[in-house]
Amino acid sequence: MFRTNLKIAWRNLIKDKQFTFLNVLGLSAGLACALLIFLWVNDEVSFDKGFANNDQVYQLMEEQNSNGNIGYSDGSSGLLSEAVAYQAPEVEYASPLAPPGWFQKFTLSVNDKTLKAAGQYAGKDYFNIFSFKLIEGNKNNVLANKSSIVISDELAKKLFGTTTNIIGKPIRFQQDTTFFVSGIFEKTPYHSTQQFDFVLSWDYFKTVQTWVTAWGNIGPQNFVLLKKGTDIDAFNKKIRGIITANTGTATRSAFATKFSDVYLHNNFGGNASSTSRIQYVKMFSLIALFILIIACINFMNLSTAKASMRMKEVGIKKLVGAERKQLIFQFLSESVLLTLFATIFAVLVAYLLLPAFNQLTGKEIVLQFNAQLVITLISIVLFTGLFAGLYPALYLSKFKPLAILKGKLNSSFAEVVSRKGLVVFQFTLSSILIVAVVVIYQQTQFIQKTNPGFNKDNVLRIDAEGRINGTEATFAAALKNIPGVVNASYTFANIVGHTYGDYGLEWAGKDANVYFEVFGGGYDLIQTMGMQIINGRGFSRDFGADTSAIILNESAVKTMNLKDPVGKTVQLYSHPMQVIGVAKDFHFESLHETVKPCYILLQPHGGKIVARISSLHQKETLAAIQNLYQNYNPGFPFTFNFLDEAYQKQYNSETRVAALSGYFAGLAIIISCLGLFGLAAFTAQKRRKEIGIRKVIGASVNSITLMLSKDFLKLILIAILIAFPLAWIAMNQWLQSFAYRITIGAGVFLITAGSIILVTLLTVSYQSIKAALVNPVKSLKES
Repeated sequence: MFRTNLKIAWRNLIKDKQFTFLNVLGLSAGLACALLIFLWVNDEVSFDKGFANNDQVYQLMEEQNSNGNIGYSDGSSGLLSEAVAYQAPEVEYASPLAPPGWFQKFTLSVNDKTLKAAGQYAGKDYFNIFSFKLIEGNKNNVLANKSSIVISDELAKKLFGTTTNIIGKPIRFQQDTTFFVSGIFEKTPYHSTQQFDFVLSWDYFKTVQTWVTAWGNIGPQNFVLLKKGTDIDAFNKKIRGIITANTGTATRSAFATKFSDVYLHNNFGGNASSTSRIQYVKMFSLIALFILIIACINFMNLSTAKASMRMKEVGIKKLVGAERKQLIFQFLSESVLLTLFATIFAVLVAYLLLPAFNQLTGKEIVLQFNAQLVITLISIVLFTGLFAGLYPALYLSKFKPLAILKGKLNSSFAEVVSRKGLVVFQFTLSSILIVAVVVIYQQTQFIQKTNPGFNKDNVLRIDAEGRINGTEATFAAALKNIPGVVNASYTFANIVGHTYGDYGLEWAGKDANVYFEVFGGGYDLIQTMGMQIINGRGFSRDFGADTSAIILNESAVKTMNLKDPVGKTVQLYSHPMQVIGVAKDFHFESLHETVKPCYILLQPHGGKIVARISSLHQKETLAAIQNLYQNYNPGFPFTFNFLDEAYQKQYNSETRVAALSGYFAGLAIIISCLGLFGLAAFTAQKRRKEIGIRKVIGASVNSITLMLSKDFLKLILIAILIAFPLAWIAMNQWLQSFAYRITIGAGVFLITAGSIILVTLLTVSYQSIKAALVNPVKSLKES
């Protein structure tokens, strides 16, 4: 029986090639999309899950209360992890961290080999917390010595040509300090957010960056490995007041969050994204489900629409003794078989599209046929086949044989309503997706066009290494002499993103501790960056040494409740500082965040050179800068990056979401239209006698086309009316993650409605016009 059903199913599929083609195309497109999204989601949820003690690794965070505004930060004092470990016996290991994101790549040298590598500074127990595989060295002591360096196997091969017998070998760091190899670790896996080439001791870092030993300064990350069975809620209650106990301020409190959750759920400030990735995981999982449902609806609609052509087959089978369950099994077999074909084709399409998909998403996804994927594909085939084929099977098998053979069957009210309802549901989902795409696109454009408060274009950032470190002003002055260099200065700040902040500012009338982001640099920093002074002045050599001067931004003035701030004196860690100017607010973080209070200082040195160059002849200007750098700083490879690239990097997620949403929404519309195309063809075929009669009595092609199209347009309009409120609610909620955002206007819905109606008319009109042009005599003869 199974073999017979399989043969019948195959014959029915090849008998009506248009039906089979439309169904396979729609299903395979939907399944390919769902498969790609499944691979992306699986990749996202895999990050930071591979550590041996994954459930015990926690990151210490800060909750910050600034005048009633609650904020969260993944940076805190460099002393926090040590203090928590001392106070809480639940802590097995603790480590502070200065992550690679703080620095551009460092210069490492071995004999005549010099290269750049990403490095970080970590506490002695770092490798006890994070179970990166050590090929050489003991995890208990590889970072116990200030002169130790732990390198990756990949870096070892580049520097030494081997990974064996190099423990104790010297590596020159920044051409001025020598470290000795104490361990070699396997290159960090792709699914780890901890990405680095080497690690230096935190004890060494404290000797060169003493600010990390002050509780009032915020920046370093902190990690702990908790003992098994630790009650995290009780632990958080215990450590909550530890910062207050060491600073005397009640506005900062510590808490721990599981590290493996941070990647997906991170809403914390600092180097973290303010839009958690879990939102996008949920969004695209929902989109995959939408598209799969749309594809299944196509199948159901086309199958029930074609049911009338198989009525005699059902009637004869019932007369010769076929039971209803046998007929249901036959039709479900056809559905599953067609879904299997579509799935095979979908896997092939997904495989071919994967390189482009990886490029679009910035991933390194590989399509591997492991047990999880095979089980998923089998589940998709069965679920989709049964879900899509169940209604047609029940519908076809319920008819009485005599009524079928006498030709007394007409489409029931329930059949028509259900088919129309599915079309409405299908286009409701498509409309929601289109609204989402338009809103995401408009918000992305808003981000691109919003003035950040400084000129981010054509600004180079160069690390102040070697001879430049300590002579930044001299090097910046030399840069200004190069044709094409508009201005140059130096800074210790990244300009884009969080760099460093503190609570050290005091002023008359202060009634609460306030966190300030801190910027510092040379005399020409404000001019080089194109920042605006709206009150007072910037730093100037005409006023002598401005080392006791401070510039506030507008948010700082508002937070401090200062009237006429220029000329007033404030205290910075008990040092009197005169306010000489107020800078217009500038977005040093993404538009997800409101502009925080900040102050700018004149500093004698800075870790980064910033230079604005002309947009003309940039190649020649860069070559001249490189020549100056190599002559000024021999032994250091010349590397730089552009500030606008760093600024844009803050919105990589939004840019990718906009692109992916556009593709997925387009695919949803195409799949929906395939079903609409088939239904229009079926409707035209079913009404061919009526069309023939109307033409005989004088109906025009236009009137017949309108008659056949208007029923579908009614359904589309109903779908639009249902979709728009739902889409507005969903997208308005998404926009809440941005402190600065667009307002969803009527134009969004007009664009969506217009595009869907236009596509519907083009899809339906083809079949309608085709039917209207048929010779009425031929139509009446066939009827």
